[in-house]
Amino acid sequence: MAIRRFGDYDKTQAYGDYQQLPKGGYVMKIMGAQICENSRGQYIKIGCDIAEGEYKEFYANEYKNQQKEDKKWHCNYLLNVPNDDGSDKDNKTKRWFRTFTDILEESNPGYHFDWDEQKFKGKLFGGLFNMRPYQKNDGSIGWITNLKRTCTVEKIRSGNFTLPDDDPVPGAPTPSNASAPSGDGWMNIPDGVDEQLPFD
Repeated sequence: MAIRRFGDYDKTQAYGDYQQLPKGGYVMKIMGAQICENSRGQYIKIGCDIAEGEYKEFYANEYKNQQKEDKKWHCNYLLNVPNDDGSDKDNKTKRWFRTFTDILEESNPGYHFDWDEQKFKGKLFGGLFNMRPYQKNDGSIGWITNLKRTCTVEKIRSGNFTLPDDDPVPGAPTPSNASAPSGDGWMNIPDGVDEQLPFD
């Protein structure tokens, strides 16, 4: 008995080796920004990509090579917008927000934050990537590269930065040399946020 040939065999693309971005510090370029909302309030979904070096346009290339119809953009920085409610938690969120806008101003001469997130597009900042665990379909733990913190472009180019510790495995004790998630700023945004590229 012969194997039954399927019609579009010659046009079918084979799966390639998946390349994962190594954890490290990278100069990032903002591809677009979108205001979103959840039960805690507003946040800004900031799509970005590697702007310089060996891994330039890493996420754009990864996006183009996805075979699924519902492609996902896999590098979004999620920044909570403060509720301005006077709470301690909101004051921390305000500091995270101001830290990010200051980083944009320092990394992009001539740019001044004016509450228009659309003007984020094309701006540079420094991105610090750690490793984040996730549960695979078989129940085992895998690791993915995760944009954890931001800094100025100058810090990345000079090498004057410290990488954040890898996130702890859910349900496992936090290693003594790792920092437990504090729940501050953009980290309040839950997993499962739609990651489709919302900009061109």
